[in-house]
Amino acid sequence: MVKLKRKHDSVTLTLQPNRSANWRQNKIIIMVMTAFVMIIAIAWSVVGVWVILPFAGFEVGLLAFLMYRVSYFTYQKQIITIHSDTVVFQAGVYYPKRFHSFCKDKLSVKTIEAQSEFEQTQITLDDGHQTIVIGQFLNQPDRVATLEHLKKAKLHVHTDRWWKTR
Repeated sequence: MVKLKRKHDSVTLTLQPNRSANWRQNKIIIMVMTAFVMIIAIAWSVVGVWVILPFAGFEVGLLAFLMYRVSYFTYQKQIITIHSDTVVFQAGVYYPKRFHSFCKDKLSVKTIEAQSEFEQTQITLDDGHQTIVIGQFLNQPDRVATLEHLKKAKLHVHTDRWWKTR
């Protein structure tokens, strides 16, 4: 998801992964799956196949852990604020954990275009001293939208296919 906000002489671009379910909805799915698996496991243990209980518990625990990790990564956010002379990059989950500041004149946005429909465009911010990959979690249409917003903000955009025009 790409959000653009303009304020006076600055532009703020917020990048977030698309989230199909929030943590509350994921907890409901985990509870329903836990109930379903445990009903089956308890029924088998009543019949005498009690050895299934640890495997059912392991299955439920693994499901809950993996759903938590996936949900956690959908809350990451990258914020690019473009001022008249600086570009500020912030990234993190729930709150900014990484912070980088670039001089706008020295910054270039380097892109590697997708070669096929199965690949995605890669976008990096580079000032010669530090290189940051942005939007790794975005889908291809959101990456293209991000690139268009960066072009409209008058950043120097360099592509690996400079000979092609659109």
